[in-house]
Amino acid sequence: MKSHTYIIISLVLLAPIYGQAADIALGAGGFLSTSPYKVNRDDYSIWPVVNYDDDTWYIQGDDAGRYLINDDVNELKLKVFYLDQQYKARRGSDAAMRRLSDRRSTVMSGISYQRTTPIGAIHVQLAGDILNNSQGVLANISYLNQVQLGMLTVIPELGVDGANGQQTRYYYGVSSMESRRSGLSEYRPSANITPYVSLTADYKFSPQWDTYASARGNFLPSEVRDSPMVDRDETYAFSVGINYNF
Repeated sequence: MKSHTYIIISLVLLAPIYGQAADIALGAGGFLSTSPYKVNRDDYSIWPVVNYDDDTWYIQGDDAGRYLINDDVNELKLKVFYLDQQYKARRGSDAAMRRLSDRRSTVMSGISYQRTTPIGAIHVQLAGDILNNSQGVLANISYLNQVQLGMLTVIPELGVDGANGQQTRYYYGVSSMESRRSGLSEYRPSANITPYVSLTADYKFSPQWDTYASARGNFLPSEVRDSPMVDRDETYAFSVGINYNF
């Protein structure tokens, strides 16, 4: 499963914004992700990256929201985020794939909670599609830790993403109409759970500038692998970028 969209973690410095302490950084990032679908090429792009945090409101790339609880141990958020998961039929690898309907990216809204302990943090999240593209629900549970090596911060993460049946069918199912049109077998998958691992590294080489890189691997479950649209067992996502911290 292609994530969220995968999450870019950027470290920022405190700066006074409109009379209150806030973290703010601006930068640019390059992104590459392998598609689970039978397509002619994988996805890549370059985007501006905005990070802002005043302990009440935050923006972290394509994730934004409000803290309900925010202390050294507990972090409870109401959030919205962009789910960059899509299939464009014109990029299909053969005539049958090009006769399918597009699957659109969407915006998810929900709640997340993170508990920090001396041995790492546990993060859980639940979100639903608010644009009614998939009308699906996503869940996540993960463990992450932060290792500080001088100016280098390394964050490993291990987790699972869950998707309900509607989410899975929208992105990986083949309807009876599509089957007749394309010749692919009709496919109606159920809910799925996708394990993943990720690693993010951030290096601060001056008080204002830091650079980061991240990599993530998703291990696709049988509900996804068995889709006539899919020809991979795993997908990968990579990002690199640079930030200026105000």
